[in-house]
Amino acid sequence: MPRFIAHDRRGGDIVLAEERRSRIQELLARQSSVTIAELVEAFGTSEMTIRRDLDELEARGVCQRTYGGAMSLRVNTYRTPSSNGYPTYALREQFCAAEKTAIGQRAAALVQPGDLIAIDSGTTASHLAYALRDTEPITVITNSVGVLAQLYDATSISLISPGGTLSIETSTASGGDMSFVGPIAAAALRTLRPRRAFIGASGLSVADGVFNVGLFQAEIKRTLIEIAEEVILISDHTKFGQVSGFIVADVRRFHKIITDIKAPPRDVAELRALGIEVILVEPAAQVAALRPALFTTVTLPSEPGSGDSRHRADDSGTSLRGPA
Repeated sequence: MPRFIAHDRRGGDIVLAEERRSRIQELLARQSSVTIAELVEAFGTSEMTIRRDLDELEARGVCQRTYGGAMSLRVNTYRTPSSNGYPTYALREQFCAAEKTAIGQRAAALVQPGDLIAIDSGTTASHLAYALRDTEPITVITNSVGVLAQLYDATSISLISPGGTLSIETSTASGGDMSFVGPIAAAALRTLRPRRAFIGASGLSVADGVFNVGLFQAEIKRTLIEIAEEVILISDHTKFGQVSGFIVADVRRFHKIITDIKAPPRDVAELRALGIEVILVEPAAQVAALRPALFTTVTLPSEPGSGDSRHRADDSGTSLRGPA
């Protein structure tokens, strides 16, 4: 069923630019995404005018331009009457993809050969994992299906996953990430001591702390903070000032914060005054082509004499073989 957007032609007069942009922002808050075609019909104006409006709102940090429209970047507006939580994992991968790629590459540069590191769930975490594919031998602890999707066939990387309850994308409590959560996952993680933990966030406030929209994900993030020698926050500029969801930890629990150059200068200065190393990166020229976070189960021809055709593959057709 098509979404309803009230027409506003006012007898043929075009709504003034700022009022129109304010109404577009209200639409984004209500339904999290809009298309150019919808806005042209709603406001009775040209595509070029709407594109300029969306460019301006993107510059203000209100939305992220997508093909044929825009999506809200405000964490506290992701909840809509028709949704239980975040937009889908695949959609969120489109938000600030250039920034996330650069953040992932800079975070990967901190990893040393032989390291035991932990990476939690989220789209920025997947970009970090992708950047690690060609690294020297390391071991990665992760509860994230997205991270596993990037690394399962990287020959130099050993993977440890805690198991537990597999979260559902549409579950508000899980935070919209495909990952393992719950007491089994937390208990397994507490038996490990990674050198570094890379943590993502839904929101960041210097005064109030680091936030996550999912209750269960917040618990896993706290566990990783507890067990790691060094804790590094990986988060793009749109998370600054967002205080929606559950508090994960005070900002002073993080040794480093890797973000992009659009992060608010005042916040960056305040974080550095607290003794936190803030690393600013330029958006990447090329965006990492991540693998889908979800594997597709298929049956492949069995090897001669093996009698076993139980292989799993991602959408690219690369097989992920488990033991017979």
